[in-house]
Amino acid sequence: MYSANSPCERLKDIGVIFVQPLYEQNIGYIARCMKNFCLSELLLVKPRCSLGVESIRYAMHGADVIEKARVVDSFEEAIKEFDLVACTTGVKGSGVLRRYLSPREAAEIIAGSTGRRAIVIGREDWGLTNEELSLCDLVVTIEANPDYPSLNASHAAVIVFYEIFNALVRVPKPRVERPRREEVEKLLEYIDLLGLELGYNDARREKAKLIVRRLVAETMFSALELRVMLGFFGDSLRKIKNCGERAHAQEA
Repeated sequence: MYSANSPCERLKDIGVIFVQPLYEQNIGYIARCMKNFCLSELLLVKPRCSLGVESIRYAMHGADVIEKARVVDSFEEAIKEFDLVACTTGVKGSGVLRRYLSPREAAEIIAGSTGRRAIVIGREDWGLTNEELSLCDLVVTIEANPDYPSLNASHAAVIVFYEIFNALVRVPKPRVERPRREEVEKLLEYIDLLGLELGYNDARREKAKLIVRRLVAETMFSALELRVMLGFFGDSLRKIKNCGERAHAQEA
């Protein structure tokens, strides 16, 4: 049993999502790394390998993580129960989709927030799709040799786990009450509806929603601040709708 303020107690609300793992030994290695840093919840999205003796052997003392692991059918299903999702990727970018943080920067946000949080490890062979990245609140990239920047999934994972564990040691208690996932999704729905009213096409609306998703996560919007924004956008959309209905009535 851990004390209320210990890193291990606070890490119980942080899960690890491994997307379509290809090698059983990597599942085992990641479970072992999770055990090293007090992480216990592992979700596997449509594994492309078995989950058996080999993964448990490589997990060593993290075998209990394997035994409790849950298998889910889709990325969307895996992330829906988490309020903040940080995805790891080896592909850097400057646009909003792949704008990235270092593991330490992301760890500070994760440690400073309440709620259910998740770290996503992408496929060993080709990472995460653009669609999956667009659903992530934070994107994390590890700086490495430019001539050979790709890390093994478990090696990348342990760097991120280490930074989160140490950030929780440095931050005595969460600074921000994170908005719940459903509240963030409601705000994005309002952004989409406002874009429709303004005549924006699908691509422009999707970009606006992604920018807002990342802004909420990276600037550590609190639940209270987001609820103020929800009220503002909700009232604005109702006002626009009422004005439109009055205009139609006058034309009739």
